[in-house]
Amino acid sequence: MEKWLDPKTIALWLVIVLLIISLLAFSFIRLVRINFRRIVEERLKESRTQIEHQKQLLETGIIAQEQEKTRIAADLHDSLIGKLTVLRLKNQTAQNTEEIDSLLGESIAEARRISHDLTPPMPKFITLDELIENVLAPWKKQFTLTFRKSIYSEKNIPNDLKIQIVRVIQEIIINIHKHAEATNVFVHLRMSPTLLSITIKDNGKGFDVEKAKKGIGLKNIELRMLFIKGHHKIKTGNKGTTAILVLNHSKIESE
Repeated sequence: MEKWLDPKTIALWLVIVLLIISLLAFSFIRLVRINFRRIVEERLKESRTQIEHQKQLLETGIIAQEQEKTRIAADLHDSLIGKLTVLRLKNQTAQNTEEIDSLLGESIAEARRISHDLTPPMPKFITLDELIENVLAPWKKQFTLTFRKSIYSEKNIPNDLKIQIVRVIQEIIINIHKHAEATNVFVHLRMSPTLLSITIKDNGKGFDVEKAKKGIGLKNIELRMLFIKGHHKIKTGNKGTTAILVLNHSKIESE
């Protein structure tokens, strides 16, 4: 009988083959488990990062609200109340009525601006472009401001969405006023059947994006855009800054 036909030899080879198969199966299972564990750990890490980011955005939103209240209080105290106090003194001393009338006009304009900052006027009864135009109007005293609109498709935009869009625009304009040293600002609203986009450009000195990301302003913008499920991009350089806000058609729905 051939040696390889010997039952002991066959049994030995069977054992060897079974051992190899078992080793391969064990190695494969171990590799799958390692990969599965790595994927789970990566997903957990991403989830923790997202949760931490959401937490930071929430904290930013709370801080931004408090800062906004402080800013409005300062506007009331330093600007409006100051003008009204001067007006009262001039009225008591019966000074030039033209000057008193001018101060009254300035006080009314200041009260209107603060009112617009707190709550945009009647968002339910005016279109988004009219709302943006009203909000931008007071800033024309600070720099040359151009508002252009390209409306190719009218959409019945929900009031909450209008307000959030306006808040983002206000945040960007305030940042330009505070930090950019710009003289010209251009705002372009574009509405098509598929997209709503807003572009805001200035001719200021630009800023360090990475450094600014740590501040409240950009985080507040990010928080609001996240809330309305929109996208935004900010490009900056020594020739100015451009902010682009985009919402797709599915987010621009009727109430």
